[in-house]
Amino acid sequence: MGPTSPVESYIAVKPAPDLGADVYTNDKKFPTTRHGGRTVFGGLLVSQAISAANATVPADFHVYSSQSSFVRAISDKANGIINYHIERTSSGRTYATRLVRAIADNVCVYIAIISFQSSKISAGSALAYNVPMPELDDTPEEISQEISKQFNASHTGESGGVLQAFAPEEKPFDWRPSGHILGDDPTESCLRGFVRARPLSTRSPAAHLAGLGYASDENLLGVAIVSNPEHVGRGGRNVAMVASLNHNISFHDPNVKVDEWMVCVRNTSWGADGRVLVHQRMWDLKSGRLVMTTEQEALVRLKNAKL
Repeated sequence: MGPTSPVESYIAVKPAPDLGADVYTNDKKFPTTRHGGRTVFGGLLVSQAISAANATVPADFHVYSSQSSFVRAISDKANGIINYHIERTSSGRTYATRLVRAIADNVCVYIAIISFQSSKISAGSALAYNVPMPELDDTPEEISQEISKQFNASHTGESGGVLQAFAPEEKPFDWRPSGHILGDDPTESCLRGFVRARPLSTRSPAAHLAGLGYASDENLLGVAIVSNPEHVGRGGRNVAMVASLNHNISFHDPNVKVDEWMVCVRNTSWGADGRVLVHQRMWDLKSGRLVMTTEQEALVRLKNAKL
């Protein structure tokens, strides 16, 4: 077994029997360095809720859907601790559903409905198709890590810094930007590139799927910010606050390996009433198979209506 990847420590949970049956807590205390939005990176809550719910289903079950809402910001009084209370809503031979409530400082901060499917289901008579993977002009190896760091730094800067979840050295995923399309209409813009985690020490499908849940929220809101330069202002000076509201994921491949290169495309389709809707797709680079689809509704608050 190799060294532990950073993402493994972020997604890890452990039983908390003193709090009752089917209660889990984060194995590593979360950092509280965010500003301009929620105090905890949403991908932590998403991935840890998946890990906790996964601990209550049979070993041959895998997550295929996570529908969640960020209810409240987490108080500093939580001291870096989140408890995940699992309700076994449905447990069948082939499908299972879990309701997860994340509690911090005795307050519900996050709710998720997470669904699982048995790997024993025969796919012989099932429909099989997916949206084709886009062809990018380069490979991830041709994009230097320095270019990636510069893009990530500017990406964060364009949001006024509110999209920064962790210090760069703590980031468990390697993002390589490629072939961005920026149009006059925000809905015509999209961010494209490659992503993978640092090598995991396990081939467990549960760990890789939870890790994918973590990646699903990393700087996802950035596409709405980058697609509206006239409104957010240079350096994001007109951005007062961003925060995820709802985050829905469909996992399409239970055998996905998050430490192998994936292609990612992000875009935004709507913005009004202080909210935006953003979308994301990820494909396995080698096979071209769609592995995840994400849709997120979020709050974007500006300081002024016009600069």
